[in-house]
Amino acid sequence: MANVAAARRYAQAAFELARDRGEVSAWRSEVNDVATVLSESQLAPMLADPKIPLEQKFAALERVLVVSPLVMNLAKLLVQKGRSLDARAVADAFNRLADDYEGIAHAEVTTAVELPAERVASIERQLSERFGKKVIATTKVDPTIIGGAIIRVGDRLIDGSIRTRLKLLRRELEGAR
Repeated sequence: MANVAAARRYAQAAFELARDRGEVSAWRSEVNDVATVLSESQLAPMLADPKIPLEQKFAALERVLVVSPLVMNLAKLLVQKGRSLDARAVADAFNRLADDYEGIAHAEVTTAVELPAERVASIERQLSERFGKKVIATTKVDPTIIGGAIIRVGDRLIDGSIRTRLKLLRRELEGAR
């Protein structure tokens, strides 16, 4: 389990460096590459093994990672501090900071049936107008909501599902007795 607080600290430091250098977009990709190698690749167990000398780990990183020198320093720091397996949490936290900086919000749209691409694009436009950010939507199908949609943007929830409307109607009818 990743240490979320530590991951946020590493991500914050990396983000501030990337922002100050005007390289947030480039760092996004490279930090994700670092996370893949450090925590998800076949090399990950070796990089996390405290018995293997740091020089050997650093040499392996330099062979497989093609990233800028500062991002390589981040990768080496994570390995040196024994936090290589936290690299995905660092990348996720970095991406959240970058999204906020670039005015991007992510929405999860749950519907009873698969939505056509043009409908998803329409929802993204409407949400972008409502939240004043560029909204990128991912869709999920859940037939139990019957119809309508449930949209989650950050910590906000918009529940326009038929299931919820029926529950509310039921409560109103029960209260009318």
